[in-house]
Amino acid sequence: MQNKFKRREIGKGIYFSSITDPRFKLNLISVRFLAPISEETASENAVVGGILTKSCRRYPTFATLNNKLSSLYAAKLSCRMSKIGDAQSVAISIACIDNKYALENENVNDEAADILVDCLFDPLLENGAFAEKITSLECQELIDDIEAEVNDKQTYASHKAEEIMFKGESAAVRSLGSVKQAKLITPKSAYNAYQRLLTHCRIEIICVGCSDFESSRKKLTEEFAKLNRGEIFPCGSEYSPLKDAEAIVTEKMSVTQSKLVLGFKTDCSNIPALQVMSAIYGGTTTSKLFLNVREKMSLCYYCWSSVSRTKGSLTVASGVENENLETAKKEIIAQLEAMKKGDFTDEDIEYAKMYRRNHLKTFNDGISSMEAWYFTGIYNDDIKTPEKAIEEDDKVTREDIINAAKSVNLDTVYILTSEDEGKED
Repeated sequence: MQNKFKRREIGKGIYFSSITDPRFKLNLISVRFLAPISEETASENAVVGGILTKSCRRYPTFATLNNKLSSLYAAKLSCRMSKIGDAQSVAISIACIDNKYALENENVNDEAADILVDCLFDPLLENGAFAEKITSLECQELIDDIEAEVNDKQTYASHKAEEIMFKGESAAVRSLGSVKQAKLITPKSAYNAYQRLLTHCRIEIICVGCSDFESSRKKLTEEFAKLNRGEIFPCGSEYSPLKDAEAIVTEKMSVTQSKLVLGFKTDCSNIPALQVMSAIYGGTTTSKLFLNVREKMSLCYYCWSSVSRTKGSLTVASGVENENLETAKKEIIAQLEAMKKGDFTDEDIEYAKMYRRNHLKTFNDGISSMEAWYFTGIYNDDIKTPEKAIEEDDKVTREDIINAAKSVNLDTVYILTSEDEGKED
């Protein structure tokens, strides 16, 4: 794969990155506002993202905005909320076909960039605040999304475990915030949050596609230059410290299958070794957790591990019968101890690296996945291509993997189990 990555600062705390790849027929412009995530502001920021992608002064209703997008060969305007370490990302993006594929030589790229600019800088206002109706609708949609999480017990359990693992840290806050805070949002408070995003947040603009994006860069540079930017919020992340004593929390709910989440902390700086170690431990269908805990011992319906390089954590998530909870926990820990002793084969290493290789290659398959890849690299101050990451994986040795495993220690145990027998999930 050949792509051309460029990055430059275009304003105070505003960065423009472009990745040009001739394979694509689409172009994506993503504007990410980054702020320290907090209980007080997370829901407000999420509502702002929704409001900005539903209307603007030029297109005052969702219908008129959607009609305009449809006329640009079904261009797509969207908002994505996410959390990375101790920061919240509000990403406003537009994707469209490249000009060369337009049937009547329309300048689709510039028109799409104009829509993005209109939505970001000229929203629909009423009396110096966001419109009452759209604010109310977005708040209710946010509340519905937050409340719906409990219906997906696997995701719910993972988020609860995060809250316990990172208690006292910004990373404990959920990306959408809370229902309590969402209910307090008004058109004026949402507008104030919007102004805060424009004025104080670090802004990462990332463009991916077959264009060189020079026109988009100039347009966005001009618009952002009109802002009176104040002090920029710091939004870096640090490794989470290991608790003095393991936190063990059990929650009861109407479920037929218990969820067991083990949260581990690490101070390992060799990220490739940590990733390969996690793949051997519980990241693939040939991993120790899958073959032993799930297949051989039949203790789990699923059992896998994942790494957060940003917070220095490793999480094992599993679905377990109630009577197997303690046995499964002990065996998951035992498999990690085996990793620390080097109880894995050269074939295990090769399978893990092969899995990682195939996984990393998928980031080149689409404009959204490529944008996400480079954003993560930018945030972690480790910008590289997926191919470079594959090369780093290939250099990982057995000793590196053992040392990575030895750095991992149990921090949190979260159990979601049934209130009583016979209830449905």
